[in-house]
Amino acid sequence: MNELFYLPQSMLWPLVSCLVLTGIHVYLGVHVIARKVIFVDLALAQIAALGTVVGVLLGYEVGKDANALYLYSLAFTIFGAFVFSITRMKAERVPHEAIIGIVYAVTFATTILVLSKSALGPAELDHIIKGELLWVQPPTVIKTAIIYALVGLFHFIFRKKFMAISVNHDHAEASGMNVRLWDFLFYMSFGFVITSSVAIAGVFLVFSYLVIPSVGAMLLSDKLSTRLTIGWVAGSIISFIGVKLSWNTGLPTSPLVVVLLACALVVAGLYDYFKHTKPLFRAVRNLAGAVTVVLLFLGGVYFFRAHQEDPLEHTLHMLASPLGTDRLSALSYLESFHSNKEQWIPLVIEKLKDEDAQVRKSAIVLLQHANAQSAFSEILSMLHDKSDEVKNASLDAIKLMGDSSSATLLIEKAQTEDDPELQLQLLTTSLSLGSVSALPPLLHIIQEDGIFAEDAWEILKERIPFDFDELNVVKIETWLKNNSQYLKWNVSTKVFELNR
Repeated sequence: MNELFYLPQSMLWPLVSCLVLTGIHVYLGVHVIARKVIFVDLALAQIAALGTVVGVLLGYEVGKDANALYLYSLAFTIFGAFVFSITRMKAERVPHEAIIGIVYAVTFATTILVLSKSALGPAELDHIIKGELLWVQPPTVIKTAIIYALVGLFHFIFRKKFMAISVNHDHAEASGMNVRLWDFLFYMSFGFVITSSVAIAGVFLVFSYLVIPSVGAMLLSDKLSTRLTIGWVAGSIISFIGVKLSWNTGLPTSPLVVVLLACALVVAGLYDYFKHTKPLFRAVRNLAGAVTVVLLFLGGVYFFRAHQEDPLEHTLHMLASPLGTDRLSALSYLESFHSNKEQWIPLVIEKLKDEDAQVRKSAIVLLQHANAQSAFSEILSMLHDKSDEVKNASLDAIKLMGDSSSATLLIEKAQTEDDPELQLQLLTTSLSLGSVSALPPLLHIIQEDGIFAEDAWEILKERIPFDFDELNVVKIETWLKNNSQYLKWNVSTKVFELNR
């Protein structure tokens, strides 16, 4: 039983966030549905996001200037509240929902335009949609709960005016109430909530908390207090189940909670259907017909599924893709097919000639991990590659896969190499393979006193057991002449030892 309700410490604050969101959004959802402005949440959330990206465009930084960006977002949201409060037409000549939809589309498009000129980029849109529920911090949850409590208190004090406008706008206006002012105050307080909610849970989870519990409660009761109780209890239980399932299965939390809320709404809809359909036989018959249609639809979708390739076959097809990202993905997957490496190694060797430097580099790394000795000569040839990343990957692979014969090849290449940095890297790699023959060329670099002389000296000090206080070429040359024949490479320590 304890395991059924167990949640790790890391999931407690996401759960608390969901419960806090449920509390205020179920209440506001009742107003939103009564006013028939279902998508005002999405529109205000998008306006808040536009405020954030405009703040970034004007020089504020995400993280460093969080308070300034929050105020920018809030200011835009309050302005949006003002727009919504003055655009409601008498007798709904143009439905208010249509105006809200237009505002949403325009602000969304403007956000994309602004993002194209800011440092945030498209990743911020993804963040706005998904939120950061799993990474929410306790101070953020506490601050949000305080804001929600103040908004809730404000609505409790003026509940009669807000409810009068939500339930019957025309009657409230006819009674002499300043409807535009109270509409503005409603949307402004709504904006305070949305600005904080979207930053935590993202647009879609906030929208779901606002609408789904309230709609479900409407199906179960006509009494306002009962609807609120049902929404709060059901929202809390579903939030816990969603967070718990997310932790157990690894599925993303916000989408999982949204799907569970929708499932609960289906159950509430079925209850309402059976309650109001007479006789019961007709309800059962119609439900059976609907279930049959759903099963036929799902069966058809599954029947026409694409042919599933063997995983290795699919990966090899990706390796031959014209898209560089596919080829890189294939190279990262192939290592998991170690028992079939004789099949894919020749194809990976071909990728050493790929036009994409990242693909060539990844191919070298994969061949190194597979210890593909048959590819060693091709990896050696990659030292001539025009990309420094590919050259370095090749040197790393040679260091791990090579032997004394390859060390000789590296020294020969170093002696004909014009690039002094690559020349030093070749000799260093040769030393790492235990080749004493790399010592004289290294000493030659020191004698020339070029820009890499100090580096060559440091490499010698690390690998050779002599003890000179300062760089003295004559002493080093004499020491090497007298002791080279006694130097033995220690594979474990990667250092030469003097063995007389």
